[in-house]
Amino acid sequence: MINPIVLDNLIEEDLQNQIEDAIFDCTWNFKLDNVKGSRILGYEHRKLLNPLDYDVSPNFIANIRSNPNRHIYEKVVKLIKRGCDEIKFNIEDVKRCYGAIHATIMKENRKDHIHVNVDIPHLVMLYYVNDSDGDTILYDKTLDDIPYEVQYPDEYCNLNIAHRIAPKKGRVLFFDGRCYHSPSTPTKSMRCIITTDLFGEFLDGSYKFPAPQEVGEKKIIVYQ
Repeated sequence: MINPIVLDNLIEEDLQNQIEDAIFDCTWNFKLDNVKGSRILGYEHRKLLNPLDYDVSPNFIANIRSNPNRHIYEKVVKLIKRGCDEIKFNIEDVKRCYGAIHATIMKENRKDHIHVNVDIPHLVMLYYVNDSDGDTILYDKTLDDIPYEVQYPDEYCNLNIAHRIAPKKGRVLFFDGRCYHSPSTPTKSMRCIITTDLFGEFLDGSYKFPAPQEVGEKKIIVYQ
């Protein structure tokens, strides 16, 4: 498994600002609660009785590749290409490109649900849109240790933190998509990221992430 790669100021400040302005002015879907440890089932049925409640972390998700957010993806493509060139990764396909905002109403920092994005080899590229708190946490377990179907990985086996990456505007994080990971809730300002699942291979041949095939109109992969 590849080690995480962190790149700062990969793109110029003007493009950083353009992406930040665009991402905060796009179409978002509201998701009620993203914490409760790694317990995510049933959160859509919970009621937000007290918006300042300690254990509630509303978040918003945007599909950047779909209309009407396609104009943002055109900016993000420049970032993806720049990043892949920098780490010498020959990109074959991008299967997912999402924005995510965590609202700031938590009284203390907590991890969100622990997961992997998809049950096939892929490279995750995470871009931090703005300065905030709420580290990205990478754990020492992968899909080789915990099956994808397990709903609560931290209850299935012991998870130890292997890496913590602090959000910083313009920062890019690459990591192996088989690695279990989680965001954590911000306490000082909104936390906004763009996450992509990439397929291709490193030019030195060390790691390959073949693009999945699709059968007709139905994809054989399901994203969380």
